[in-house]
Amino acid sequence: MNIGNCYPLNGKIETEALSVVILQMGPALSASSPQDVDKNIDKVFEFLDRASYGLPGYDLALTPEIVLNGFAPEFYLSALTLGSSQIRRLKDKCAALQIWGVFGVLVDLEDGIFPRNCALTINPDGEVANLYVKTTPWIPVEPFTPGDEIQVFDGPKGARMATIICSDGDYVDAWSEAAHKGANVICRISDYMTPYQDAYEITNRAGAYFNRTYVLATNSAEMDECFCLFGRSMVVGPDGNVISQAPEGQPYILKADIYPGLADHIQRQSFMGNLKWQGHHRGASSPETGGVGRDKSMYQFLRNARL
Repeated sequence: MNIGNCYPLNGKIETEALSVVILQMGPALSASSPQDVDKNIDKVFEFLDRASYGLPGYDLALTPEIVLNGFAPEFYLSALTLGSSQIRRLKDKCAALQIWGVFGVLVDLEDGIFPRNCALTINPDGEVANLYVKTTPWIPVEPFTPGDEIQVFDGPKGARMATIICSDGDYVDAWSEAAHKGANVICRISDYMTPYQDAYEITNRAGAYFNRTYVLATNSAEMDECFCLFGRSMVVGPDGNVISQAPEGQPYILKADIYPGLADHIQRQSFMGNLKWQGHHRGASSPETGGVGRDKSMYQFLRNARL
């Protein structure tokens, strides 16, 4: 048993360490054209280079939500296509630094529909590994067209990654969907403002705890046209404990090592820790259930249609 953790693990566990850098920052300016976005990319590259100098060898970097665009009054005019020169710059930078990068960006998919609020993941070969479209834009502020899928994809060092964006994480369904599809690392990129500091931490920790995944959460730290973005980016372990956290209200580069393979072992082997298994096998310790337990059929909200 691992003393000091919420879960017991037996036997020998070997897994790679995944070195993560979280960039807590805001855009250089609220962009109103693709050309303005280049200035925000310059700032992101400055942070990536600082991380490379001070924390060499990191595998994965995350930026906050929509950090490449900001929320100017006509922010939709700064949306990028996947073939734009700005996206090419991101690809070339990840290849040059040999890192994975998750970037918050407004994307025009050239389908005649309003741009999407996206998390764009690029691998060290300079290829798009995943494009996630925010599924639950914040009502009534965000006019973005919602996406309809939370994907899980292979990342570095044994990570099976999912990305969600800001208000997605206020709904248990987003976390559960990612975990159900096999994620052991969930990346939440945000542009959260005061007074939601505690709600931000509670939902990050709950998402990790209930699903036994790592949570990598990066949040903007700046004053924009309307709000105070509070920062407090964090890395949370599968037991819901905060491994590392950035301060409130200031730019920061946060680094932590995580172990995706550890989350896999927790999910597979630990009865005390594997809440997903227990939820579907209620009372499995009771001799009346034959060691199998009962399913979730008692819950009316799972049977009934939701509003």
